[in-house]
Amino acid sequence: MEKVNRTYKDKLFRFIFGKEEIKENILELYNSLNNSAYTNAEDIDIYTLEDTVYMSMKNDVAFVLDSYLSAWEQQST
Repeated sequence: MEKVNRTYKDKLFRFIFGKEEIKENILELYNSLNNSAYTNAEDIDIYTLEDTVYMSMKNDVAFVLDSYLSAWEQQST
């Protein structure tokens, strides 16, 4: 049976929105989705989970902005 790579689209989403170096992308998407006007990308703290202990859980992108936690998942279907 052929093994299916179920994370290939996940990797693209995380590449675009999940890195400290490109917080401007997260801020732009956040402002678009929430009809807000935040301007300082340095106010974002990224908290993305990577295979936590004892669980095989992770999220695509998670961050805190203005004391609110946002967790985003890219869905391909």
